[in-house]
Amino acid sequence: MYAELIFGGDYYCLAMFLKIINEFPKQLTPMEVKIFYRAWLLFRIWRFLFHNRETCLQKFTGVFLVILLFSIGVGCSQKRGIANQPRHQLYQDVTESYLPASKVSLQGATFVRADRKLGSDLIWFVSTPGKGSKIKILFNRGTSGIGRDKGASKVQRFSENIRFLAKGDISGNGVDDLVLIVSPQKKGSAKVLFNNGKGYFYSRLELELPFVPKGVERVDLIDLDQDGDVDFLFTGRKILDENEKLKRRQGQVLINNGGGKFKDETFLLWPNLPSGVIGTSIADYNQDGFPDVFLVYSNAQNRLLINNGVGKFIDRTDRLLPRMIDQSTHADWADFDLDGDNDLLVTNKGLRELYQSYPGETIYFLENVGSGRFVKKPSKIFPALPAFRVYLLDVNGTGIPDVIILNEKGLLYLVGKGEWDFSVETKKRFPQTSPMREMRFGDINGDGFLDLLGITAKNNYPKLWLNRVK
Repeated sequence: MYAELIFGGDYYCLAMFLKIINEFPKQLTPMEVKIFYRAWLLFRIWRFLFHNRETCLQKFTGVFLVILLFSIGVGCSQKRGIANQPRHQLYQDVTESYLPASKVSLQGATFVRADRKLGSDLIWFVSTPGKGSKIKILFNRGTSGIGRDKGASKVQRFSENIRFLAKGDISGNGVDDLVLIVSPQKKGSAKVLFNNGKGYFYSRLELELPFVPKGVERVDLIDLDQDGDVDFLFTGRKILDENEKLKRRQGQVLINNGGGKFKDETFLLWPNLPSGVIGTSIADYNQDGFPDVFLVYSNAQNRLLINNGVGKFIDRTDRLLPRMIDQSTHADWADFDLDGDNDLLVTNKGLRELYQSYPGETIYFLENVGSGRFVKKPSKIFPALPAFRVYLLDVNGTGIPDVIILNEKGLLYLVGKGEWDFSVETKKRFPQTSPMREMRFGDINGDGFLDLLGITAKNNYPKLWLNRVK
């Protein structure tokens, strides 16, 4: 915009070109990137290319964007990963050589883009009841590690207790900002911290969120209405109103107006729901180009909310999901049968015998048979053990989703072969380790492979693995 006002049309086109290129790492670097983000980016590049070709550096810009458009389109629709030798892929424990301290008990952690340098950075946090919390930002310094060198880490302290942390580029400056779920305050249970571009996070006095109620436990940062900016979806097991009574709408939707302000549109956009939500899996399930929401319940029917195209979610559980009451713990999505629509994998502590396809079943697929309608698809490749987390990603760059399952005995690593076929390769590909509480993924060394940060279940210590080829 400044280039247009000061330098005229030619420089405006160059500014727009640079803005689109900046959108590429901003949208694709986060490891939780989903297919509708890709679709949005493709649309912007396509529109720019064909509506500005007569005035905007046609030859250079056109050739470059065609190449970029092609490379995105043929990329894996899951989380990214490139390997020339997929059969020789494995994870190597580099905790001691890459992290500044391995024996620190963490409450949570995530990969972020803290600054504009290549490679994923790290943020982790610790809260102490009555004493507030601290966030540690660890900057990636390549082979020197993450946060190990002098000046490669920062610590910021907060008076609130942090319960959950999510990242995303809210301000549109190419780096990740933060949304914190904190202990209930007079101003609500959420706090937004903006990144100054160098990894320092601060509050903006002019931004005041609508009141976020007690009981909110997590937030998804996602463009719900597909207008190009980040909205907030808050969920929790038991969300209460100002009178400490259970709210009818178990969730909260804050829509970004594009000018840095958020409006509470829960009443218009979110349906009445039963309590008990412990997680979300957000993707375009009915292939209309808009994000839908799969809600994970700890002891009830999981639910599917379909986006009507303008950000309003309709509960289509009865029509689109099989009837099952189970103790679900987590869910993630991928196109397992490579038919172009998104399927689901759901983990559980247990399933009622009525819904088990075989004795002891705790994990099952939900196959998308078209238009967002799912049928249960059992698989005996999973052990009959309570499972707590599932992560679906293309680990070895084949374009086929692989599976990591966390259960009470440790980690299960399945390499995807395509069309619901998997090979158990935990011993070959992953070092033996203690059970993990959760995992996060990022590209630490910029080689195109997904690296992994785990938090141990026993003492909440961080563990870091590099994705490598023998």
